[in-house]
Amino acid sequence: MFAAAFIVLFLAPPFLPYRFDPYPLIHWADVVDLATPLVLIPLYWLMLRSAGGPIGAGWNVVFLVFAAAWVEGHGIHLAANAIGHLLKDQPGPAQDLTEFWDERFGHYLWHSAALGLTALVLVRAARSDPADLPDATTRGRAWMAIAGAVIYGFALFLIGDEGGTAPLMVAFAAGFLVAAWPSRGRVLASPVLTMLAGGYAVALLLFAVWFVYWGGRLPQFSELGWIK
Repeated sequence: MFAAAFIVLFLAPPFLPYRFDPYPLIHWADVVDLATPLVLIPLYWLMLRSAGGPIGAGWNVVFLVFAAAWVEGHGIHLAANAIGHLLKDQPGPAQDLTEFWDERFGHYLWHSAALGLTALVLVRAARSDPADLPDATTRGRAWMAIAGAVIYGFALFLIGDEGGTAPLMVAFAAGFLVAAWPSRGRVLASPVLTMLAGGYAVALLLFAVWFVYWGGRLPQFSELGWIK
């Protein structure tokens, strides 16, 4: 459910560049994007709860910090992106400023917090008693975890490439996979961890293929004219 919501809510806006008639200065993409934190933040919380036993105050505080950064980065992106659409044919300081808040600061803060929330889930699971982790095999959900990994990894690749945060995504995915390899049996002990670990592996593979295919660069899809 998390993987499906993640890919739909992150990727639907670029395909909805249509005017929102009740308020023509914004697009349907902006309206749909308003739901992104309202859906995904609770799902991050449910994943964190599934990663071990009772949650203490420290975990709550760290989760709230990452969630606040996630919402702040998303909000900056949403507002600056909507304004940027009105300035796309008016080069100047205003356009440069909206591009900075949207494409640079907003995206990096947002995506860093998204990775931070998953890192919190992984660290919590690594420190939990194995008996507290739901097992993917015994519950017959291995196929769901694998499907979730493919969807999540594909979404991370698309988001990182178009959002300009590929270096962040690649560094995080590579670092996690290297650190998790010695305890891979434990990482694969639950559907949630299987989805996250597999997703990072899929994303890393797709970034590598994209990089090689384009001769050592990672062009954005909008740069290629595939999306607006």
